Amino acid sequence: MNKTKPFLVNENPNYKFAALPKMPETQMVMLFPRRSWVRLAEYIPAYEAVNLAGRFGADPGDYEWEWLSDPEGIRWWRRDATGRESLFGMAVAVHRNDLVELYGLVEVDETSSFWADVIPEEAANAMPLQAKLAARQQNRPEKDSLYDLYREYFKGRGMLTLQQRGQPACRRGTIREVERFRDALKALMERASQTSLPSEVRRKMP
Repeated sequence: MNKTKPFLVNENPNYKFAALPKMPETQMVMLFPRRSWVRLAEYIPAYEAVNLAGRFGADPGDYEWEWLSDPEGIRWWRRDATGRESLFGMAVAVHRNDLVELYGLVEVDETSSFWADVIPEEAANAMPLQAKLAARQQNRPEKDSLYDLYREYFKGRGMLTLQQRGQPACRRGTIREVERFRDALKALMERASQTSLPSEVRRKMP
């Protein structure tokens, strides 16, 4: 089985992202004006924080973000079709004068709805039957056998980032998933730039 090759999604190839050597797990780098980035610290908690969703969750695309202050960064809690959220992408911010460098990655754990999304259809379709047969032979739940097959697949591709007893396994994202994270961040920045922040609204009040 071919291992997944390392990659870096970078739309600013002529810019030197100086912190890259310190963060070898980085899959994506982005560059934003500092004045645009810092708006997120107020925008996300007011309008798009994951904890603003109602008790029954939210639609995909709604209330999916978390602002981090130490270290400064952001998390994307992507929602599936049922509205259930799971951690999908994260990025750390490094300030450089009037710019902010973002160092991001996608990491998905096996409790996420998106865990098996990237397994090719042919392989994915064969796994439930394989799991059924293995479960009978080993006298164990079919679901456990299926998750073993998923883990083995990602391990063979060199995509597993965490596999410890008692903890959900984690895999790194594919280039398509990282590009999805990049596009979601761009859209978030665009929405933040076009929305009045609570502090701005208060300043306009008589």
